[in-house]
Amino acid sequence: MKRLPATKWRSIGPLGLLLVLLAGPARAQAPGRLNVVVEGEAGARDDGNYGLQQDQSLQQSRTVGRLGLNLRLSYALERLSLALGYSPYYERTLDGSGLSGTTQRLDFALIGDLSRQTRLNVRENLISTPDIDLYAPVNTTQTTVVTRHGNQLSNVLDVSLDQTLGRHASMFAGVSHSLLRYQDVNLFDSETLGARLGAAFELARGSRVEAAVGAARYDYRQRGSSDVRTVGIAYATDIGRDNHLRLEGGAYSEDSTLRPAAGFTAFRESDTGWRGSLQFARDERLFHWSLGASHDISPGAGLGRAVTADNAFLGLSTAIGRRLTLGLDGNVSRQRDLPHQGTLGPDQGQDLTLTRFAAGTVRAGWSFAPAYRLEAGYSRIWQRAQVAPFANLSYSRYYVNLAFRLYNSGENPVEPASLGRPTTDDKSDSK
Repeated sequence: MKRLPATKWRSIGPLGLLLVLLAGPARAQAPGRLNVVVEGEAGARDDGNYGLQQDQSLQQSRTVGRLGLNLRLSYALERLSLALGYSPYYERTLDGSGLSGTTQRLDFALIGDLSRQTRLNVRENLISTPDIDLYAPVNTTQTTVVTRHGNQLSNVLDVSLDQTLGRHASMFAGVSHSLLRYQDVNLFDSETLGARLGAAFELARGSRVEAAVGAARYDYRQRGSSDVRTVGIAYATDIGRDNHLRLEGGAYSEDSTLRPAAGFTAFRESDTGWRGSLQFARDERLFHWSLGASHDISPGAGLGRAVTADNAFLGLSTAIGRRLTLGLDGNVSRQRDLPHQGTLGPDQGQDLTLTRFAAGTVRAGWSFAPAYRLEAGYSRIWQRAQVAPFANLSYSRYYVNLAFRLYNSGENPVEPASLGRPTTDDKSDSK
């Protein structure tokens, strides 16, 4: 299998689509609001006693220095809104080992009204990490595992259209494309192409019910592929002005055709199961929290076959006065084989759990000057794995960063995850 280094990537980015929208209906609008913040960042972290627990000789302390940029911007026109976060960092070990690399993180969201009845939604996430950045806190229900070698790329692009049918009904259709690439030859790359179609019905102001069907193909190159079909019903509502709740439940069916690989048998098999998710968020100026949990079929992180993934996260942040912020983040993740796809073949009675992961982070930020902010935190990372490409880990991380503002224009940019939601200012104006 040909592997591409994870630090070399080409995004299917939304820039071209953005230019088309700006050249179309948005060109006739009055100049919009552009909010930009560019920060530099310098810092260090220490992964104390990092190593593979099953091989004590590999345990080591790892201190890493980092230098990078953090770009956040949002742009709003009458018929177009977008938000972007992009952070490139250069990191290098300070213990004499000479490891170095560049981490790149991209988060993008776009909402454009193509007509009075049609809305376009675009969302893209990209993370490219080198061998020295093996874990980063997440705030979505995504599968998290730590590989033996950290060079990897994760890219997800989702494009959808919403068509209003009346005052209380609408239809939506979307396509998604995702990539998981690893430099480690013991891990399997995967590519997913999916589509979905559904309808939504507004029950009351701020509440709606959705029903959708979907299909996806997981491509593992020479290892084989899996075809997945899903059906689901979701309920979303705003509880008050600041709380957002979404519940989803459904089922899946999948057919796999996999060829033999080291430690795995070749087979053609089918499976069915249930899927569900929960998302709950509270948006306030002084206190914000979000949580989520999901159980669903997944292409598997580096495993070369479809698995079920259980993921959950919790994020809290609060402001104490104008200068101090405190936060707490936690996430857990588990990958399990489908009943007919265990490493010993169908129905061998073995434990189906492949990887288990948990991490928690306590963080604090202090804005001691208008353009300077000091951040520090502590993380605890734990992992257990039943498959060779992943390690058993248990280590602590300490970090400190100094962020300094290089440029800003306008107001504080909207985060991509919050694009389309009413802001605190909007809520105050609507009173």
